[in-house]
Amino acid sequence: MDLNHLLYHHQLSLMGNASDDAASRVNASRLASHYQRRIDRLRHQLGALAYPKWYRAGLLSGLGS
Repeated sequence: MDLNHLLYHHQLSLMGNASDDAASRVNASRLASHYQRRIDRLRHQLGALAYPKWYRAGLLSGLGS
C-alpha cells in the first residue's frame, strides 16, 4: 500500500471509532493503531517527515513560550 492509501484507511478507522457500539469502537481503535504503525514505518523507509519542516519549526518554537 502506498502512503495515501494507508492514510485513507487510517482516517476511516478513526471515523469508525465514533460508533455507538463499544465493540466496534475497540476494533476501530485497534485498526487505527495498526495503520498508524504502518504509516510510521513507511514514512521512515521513505525518509518522509510526519509534518512539514515549517510546521515542526512552529511546534518547537511554541515549546519555549
